[in-house]
Amino acid sequence: MALLRGSVVFAAALGAMPSRPAIATTGVQLCKAPWWSKKPFYLRNPPYTILSPHKGQIETRVKFGELASGAKGTRGFKEGLPAVAAEVRKGMKGFKAPSRLAPEEYPSRARRTVHTLEELKAML
Repeated sequence: MALLRGSVVFAAALGAMPSRPAIATTGVQLCKAPWWSKKPFYLRNPPYTILSPHKGQIETRVKFGELASGAKGTRGFKEGLPAVAAEVRKGMKGFKAPSRLAPEEYPSRARRTVHTLEELKAML
């Protein structure tokens, strides 16, 4: 999966390109299609948890960042991966955030978009 700038994909915007964090709100994701699809890829909106992650996602991102910064400076390859990636993989294996949500509590199950139809109508 890749996060793309919409202005590049559709060549609609001229001028300055948005920064990497800004494309989370304006970009689209290029996703590999499932094995059964005849299309090689598809485009979709990025999930809104990019901008507002829940507590378990934050804990996982912090753990990942600590492992990556702790392995900084290691060189070479381990197990077919760059050394830092191998250290992160080893540290993240089996990690479960203490505040993770149960699968039925995921925000995307209850709400698939940033604004509901009622909220959009209220904005008008």
